[in-house]
Amino acid sequence: MVKIPRIRFSISKYVNMFYHLCVLFSEYFPDEISLGLLNNPSYQQKHGHLKTGKLHLLFQSLQEHSFYTWDFMGLPLFETDDMQHANRILMNTSLKVSQLWSEIYQEALNSYEDIWTQTMPKLKAFASEFEPHWIPVQDSILTKMAGIAKSSWKTECVNVHFVDCIRGASAWISNVALAPFPNMDVEKKLLAHELAHTLVPDYSLKTKLRNLGLDGTLAHTITDLIAYFSIKEHVLEPEKRGIKPNPSYYEHVEELCQVFEQCYKHPEKYRTLDQVLEQIKP
Repeated sequence: MVKIPRIRFSISKYVNMFYHLCVLFSEYFPDEISLGLLNNPSYQQKHGHLKTGKLHLLFQSLQEHSFYTWDFMGLPLFETDDMQHANRILMNTSLKVSQLWSEIYQEALNSYEDIWTQTMPKLKAFASEFEPHWIPVQDSILTKMAGIAKSSWKTECVNVHFVDCIRGASAWISNVALAPFPNMDVEKKLLAHELAHTLVPDYSLKTKLRNLGLDGTLAHTITDLIAYFSIKEHVLEPEKRGIKPNPSYYEHVEELCQVFEQCYKHPEKYRTLDQVLEQIKP
């Protein structure tokens, strides 16, 4: 029997406030994020008056340390060639970033209270509507996903946080931020996509692709196909836009779809994900 994680749904004021701030100040984030997950012009326009001068200064101060992990850890090392000194610099940098985010939260908290008062009931109502659609099919989806990906679940629990202001969803290892979408089947697909990222992390999938001489950029397409074939039996219109992978967004999806459809129909033919990926090479 395949061991699958528990899915726990949450509605957190502070998770929502974090993304509220990130959406409002998206210009301080890399394009991949600011033009994707945080790209919500109507929300930015509605709440733009909350972008105070002090918050701008705090976000500008964060830029000294960057939002990229490799920058955050690497830039301080430019200041020394002594490891003990480097350790002290890294610890001080970590403390500065934590203090800056703490100041950002404190500065924004009061102004977010009214927004949360309106947001919380909507998220609770959505969660109450979505859970009956997801929970009865959850075990089947997660088991099917592990079978298609030829991978075992490493985490025991995934926390899914409903977030009002983002576009789409995002996975942070064992945590998922998920925007409410009115179509329950599309919401299933959004969640399944992020769970597939959790099951087969990008770093692992890209390594496998490159070892086979394939382009690592195919990873996003493969992740979405794993999600699609996992939920296909549990949606009313599997060909619907927002459910079936979009060829204009996912590279080589039509060719890769044939490979994963074979894995979906004949799982006994493949023992590992590498064997599935090898079918792409021809």
